[in-house]
Amino acid sequence: MHHHPTQKPCPGPCNNAWRRAEALLAETGADHHLTPCWGWPVQCYDCVERARQQVAELPALLAQVQLEALHGTRPQSTATIGSRPNDAPAWPGQAARLLIDALLGEMEELVADVLVQRGTRTGDREPDHTGTREGLRITLACATLAVHLDWMMQQHPAATEPHDAGNANPAGQIRHWHAAAQRFTKQHPQRDVRKMAPCPRCKGPYLAESRDLRLVDDRPYIECRDPDCRRIMTGAEYDTYVKALAAVVTQAA
Repeated sequence: MHHHPTQKPCPGPCNNAWRRAEALLAETGADHHLTPCWGWPVQCYDCVERARQQVAELPALLAQVQLEALHGTRPQSTATIGSRPNDAPAWPGQAARLLIDALLGEMEELVADVLVQRGTRTGDREPDHTGTREGLRITLACATLAVHLDWMMQQHPAATEPHDAGNANPAGQIRHWHAAAQRFTKQHPQRDVRKMAPCPRCKGPYLAESRDLRLVDDRPYIECRDPDCRRIMTGAEYDTYVKALAAVVTQAA
């Protein structure tokens, strides 16, 4: 794929493997064959469409969280080390209520930021949500984000920041809200458990199929979860490594 000289690598999760490999190259000189996914012009098509889909799914996810806030059950009180007799358990639905308040607050904060930057709202005018149903506020926030999504992904001042926790990249914020709601409603995809060979670099049992890196030939990257190693291999490289490992074991038997 050709890219324009002014293009830069997409700051999204599609380039996590490349960024790690580049960091390793800078630290150790270990070369790699990975190529970045280029932004068009800032963030790539896949990251834009992922954010668009996540914004579309947020109202339904938060509606499920709201149901827990309304009909949540009180957790059983259990004594723990350091607890006091008068420690009161959380009231029913408290966790759901806190999550909705936090996420909706952040969503409306991003909406206000975008509208101010695009000149459709003045910075000194605070929106008044008095009397507006929470469900409508969620719907309106998501609808506004959807309308401005292409601008947010390519022209927002923070669009070039990696999609890491704490950064202001709108796509990273959307990804965080969506994942938090999925986890709460037990819809977050579970990682497949697969027994894998030991890491060729650190020899530890930490290899796993990545779920957040760009696929290569429809196969996930294999990455070492040891923070001091972080070895990354394509599926084909892992297959070659396992064959060589098996040959050594067979020869030694």
